[in-house]
Formats: sequence, C-alpha cells, structure tokens
Amino acid sequence: MTAEVACYVKKDLGSRPLVQQIAERNQVPDEYIHKTEFDKAIDSPKLWKDTLLIDFSLLSSSSPTTAQAELTKLRFALSNWGCFMLVNHGIDKKLLDDVIGVTKEFFELPIEEKMKCSTNDILQGYDTDAVCQGKLTTNWNDRLFLAVYPHKEVNLLFWPEQPRDFREVTRKFSDELAATTEVLYKAMARCLDAEEDCFLKHGQKGLTLARFTFYPKCPRSERVLGSRPHLDGSLATIVLADEEGLHIENDNQWVKVPVIPGALFFNCGDFAQVLSNGIFKSTLHRVVTNSAKDRTSVAAFFTLEGNHEVGPLDTFVTKDRPALYKSFAPIDYMMKMHENDVPGRNALDFMLL
Repeated sequence: MTAEVACYVKKDLGSRPLVQQIAERNQVPDEYIHKTEFDKAIDSPKLWKDTLLIDFSLLSSSSPTTAQAELTKLRFALSNWGCFMLVNHGIDKKLLDDVIGVTKEFFELPIEEKMKCSTNDILQGYDTDAVCQGKLTTNWNDRLFLAVYPHKEVNLLFWPEQPRDFREVTRKFSDELAATTEVLYKAMARCLDAEEDCFLKHGQKGLTLARFTFYPKCPRSERVLGSRPHLDGSLATIVLADEEGLHIENDNQWVKVPVIPGALFFNCGDFAQVLSNGIFKSTLHRVVTNSAKDRTSVAAFFTLEGNHEVGPLDTFVTKDRPALYKSFAPIDYMMKMHENDVPGRNALDFMLL
C-alpha cells in the first residue's frame, strides 16, 4: 500500500504577495531580511571531482573490484557528508534540460495562469514559500509542489496545463528518478553490508514529491536567503538546478555545491539517518540568493508511507551501537516539521531516545 498525500493546511497569510511580484519592485520587505550577514561558503572543486562524485554506472559494475571501490566511496560520502554528485546515471541530458525549461516557462506565465494551481495545502500546488514560514524570516522563493510518483497516486487537478509539455516532461522525469533511486537504495544497503532491499522496501511505499522552485535575483542578497538552513523530511532528495546557490554544511563550514552539466545532486534526508541508526548523515543545507541572477531548481523528495511506523533497522542496532531513535510514524514527524513554535529546532530532535 502506498502513502496518500498528507494535507498540511497553510497559515492564514491574507494577501501576501508572491516573491516574483516583490522582486519586480527591486525592494525587499523586512520579513525577508536577516539581522546579520551569513557565514561564507567556500569553494571546494576537488571535493566534487573526487570524494563526493559517485559514478552511477560503476555501482553495478560487472567487475567486483570496481563496484566495491565505488560502494566504498558511497559509504564514505553518505556517512561523512550525507550527499554526493551523481554522474553517468543514464538519464538523457535533453530530458534534464527540458525539466528546467518547462519549470522556467511555468514561472514566466501570467500570475492568473499560475494561480490556477494554487491550493490550501503546503505540499500541493503553487504559492510563495511564505505559506509555511510562520514567525521565521521568510524564504525568498516561489514554488510549485506536486506529488509526481507513483502515477496512480497523482492528482492532475494540481498540475499545470501550461506549459503544454509540462506534464509529459515531468512524468518522464519521475519515471527515470524512480528507476535511479531503486539502484541507489540497493547500493546504499550493499555499502553497509546489509540486505539489499532494506532501504528499498521502505522507499517503494512512499510518494515522490517534486518541488519546482524559482529564486528571483535579490538586491539584498547578503541578508536574504532563498531557503534557510534545513534538513529534508525525506529518505532521499535529488536536485537539478540551472545555477549555483545551494550550500551544504559540514563541521561548521558551509561548502558551495557546483552545477555540473548532466549531473544530479543527491542528499540523504532525515529518514535515511533514522533507518541507518545514524550511520548515514542527513545533510544540512541552504540556498543563497544572487543580486544578478535568478535561479531555477527542481527537487524530488522521496518520502515514506505516512502512517507506517519506522525506526532504526535491526541490522544497524548492536550492543556497541544501540538505537538512537524511537519508532514513529512519518506523518507525526511531518507535523513537527511544519510547526513554527520551535524555530531552529529540527523535527528529528523529537524522535531521539
């Protein structure tokens, strides 16, 4: 049984304008401005060309030595960083370009057309990110959230009718991602010497939610974030973007994530950290704004079945490594994630033993 889309009702924001509308005025309202400048991020080209570069084709190589070497890299990346850049994944670059293309076309549509996709649910439809920010400093982006896979759980009522090829491109992309994550989940298990389906059997029961996001250029980029530092409420997340702006945090240092043509960025979400009993690391990340460039991205969040309790898998709980987390239903985690009375606190904190 697959999960249904949980409904998280938006806060009552009245007639809050969309970020695209605000950006046209070249002024930034106070609720978007942080009190201090942000910690700087460093460039680390070697990191993304070696340590955090995973070759998808090698994970299933017919050569045991080659496959094991890539699995060792995968374990190091996910245990120490929680993320990597994925290359040679087999998804046609033209399709990736089309995904970004139809996303840009959607955000270029007249506001009246885009608002046809507006709903009262945080995780479905079109709106500004302000709908779930509460009292926190607001993120500088507008987004379209859609459940995209499995297809039988998709409600096309929320999907744009324009651009004309949006639905076809999104459906193809979601099919490709489903096949890709199946291989990755198996590789994640193999790199820990666990049963191959231990992550897959959980991942297959969840929905894939896609977030199509537009970050307009911002005249106060030194004080405005496209997305505040956060962890993902997913088993895994895959990101495709047209411009840099994504940063990850490791050992109190922010690191820039490059845009590599044809590559996909993969990061573990909180549920990967829980299932692996803390062996894999959920990646803290943020998105900065740019005073000269817009940024468009598509993030696919691979979730778990909402009402089925999860906790550390038995294979990762030992005498020397006792369970770190209690069992919980993902839907309860998501409720904590969208509460705004605990700013700065991660929902996963509530699941610690």
